[in-house]
Amino acid sequence: MFWNAVLPGLILLGLVIFVHELGHFLMAKWRGVRILKFSLGFGPKLWGFRRGETEYVLSMIPLGGYVQMAGDSPSPDGAMPGGPEEFLSHPWFGRVLIGAAGPAANLITAFAVMVAVGMIGVSYPDYPNQLGALSDTSRAAHAGLREGDRIVSLNGAPVRSWIEIFIRNSRADRARPVNLEAQRGADRFTLSLSADEREPFFSSLRRPPDPPVVGTVVTGMPAYKAGIKEGDRILAVNGHAIRNWDDLPLALKGTVDQQVRLSIRRSDRDISLSVKPMDPEGRGQENARIGIEPPRRGVYVERHGFLESVGLGLRATTALVGSVYGGMWLTLSRPLYYREYVGGPLFIAQAASEQARRGIDAYLQFLAMINVAIMAFNLLPLPILDGGHILLALVEAVRRQAISATSYLRFQKVGLVVMGALLVLILANDPLRLVQRQRAIDQHSAAPAERPVAPATP
Repeated sequence: MFWNAVLPGLILLGLVIFVHELGHFLMAKWRGVRILKFSLGFGPKLWGFRRGETEYVLSMIPLGGYVQMAGDSPSPDGAMPGGPEEFLSHPWFGRVLIGAAGPAANLITAFAVMVAVGMIGVSYPDYPNQLGALSDTSRAAHAGLREGDRIVSLNGAPVRSWIEIFIRNSRADRARPVNLEAQRGADRFTLSLSADEREPFFSSLRRPPDPPVVGTVVTGMPAYKAGIKEGDRILAVNGHAIRNWDDLPLALKGTVDQQVRLSIRRSDRDISLSVKPMDPEGRGQENARIGIEPPRRGVYVERHGFLESVGLGLRATTALVGSVYGGMWLTLSRPLYYREYVGGPLFIAQAASEQARRGIDAYLQFLAMINVAIMAFNLLPLPILDGGHILLALVEAVRRQAISATSYLRFQKVGLVVMGALLVLILANDPLRLVQRQRAIDQHSAAPAERPVAPATP
């Protein structure tokens, strides 16, 4: 249990940090800057060795890492380093390359990981090949299908799941009719669809809705902090009955930042709890989310060849970059609102374990996302971050003169204050989330059982 909860996060953080620092290390070596120390982690040394002029170290606190270069800060007497093999006296464009190499390594890694995901296979939630309720006016109902029927083959190819129905249709020649075999009880019958009927027929199909049972609670989201657990069955939202999963987003619509009362059945007890939906993408009241997902009843895995995966990886990485920068903008524009959802190493470790339980593809996609997040964060033009070093180098290029040691030290002091405040905020959020969730769970466990507000049906 311990290793299932901790190991995925340790591996993920270790890979992200290693890749980032390796980018700086290789670029500094290529530019001829001396490397004094390459460290994974901060604080006391756990293990290490020396090769040439460089000491390679594994340190105790796994909150990052660093590459210590010769001349990366002014000397105690305030003098700036003087040789090209020392970082601060290296030409400005070389410092830009060294500063950007770490974030670039993270971006390249994210792209490579997304290509690998395409080849390994992307898993999608899948369902039985059974039909749900059909509108009387739908093309499927006019063709003779009814709720509960199963589609078992298309053009002679067997169909075993819901997604396969649409995969088989998409791969068939659209200019030709489709022969579809369905099953009702023990009886099978065949339908023939013309090319013109195919699109309206397949778009009118509906699967049975999921029951309102929680399959996953997303770490850090409102449901997590409210103490909602996997296996909870949602009976009602603000007194309105929830009979299937599709009722839930409709009941939550328009409740962003408002306290919502959920009636929940947990094991053999009915409890009531309060949760405040949020809008994680900043799209407004129509996007109220509490951070829960239904159980996966099945999985469909889609694999691609190498060249196709390269294209998919490029598009997926571009989307990740846009998503991460969009999230950063929301955090900077509404810091008091989104600060609760900023996470540090503990949050990342929890989320990594959550994704690892879903499958290797989900874990790898999370690895790619964290690489992009580390890239974006380190490119912020703040002192002591890579973006700060790049900014100073560009200022030197514009001024055609290096900044003084006094100015550099002042810049670094500002950076230490800003980064210290950020670290306190991030590191404090992680345990606070855990405490808040455990307190909510304990409170619900101790509270007397309530009568259900409304019955729920599967």
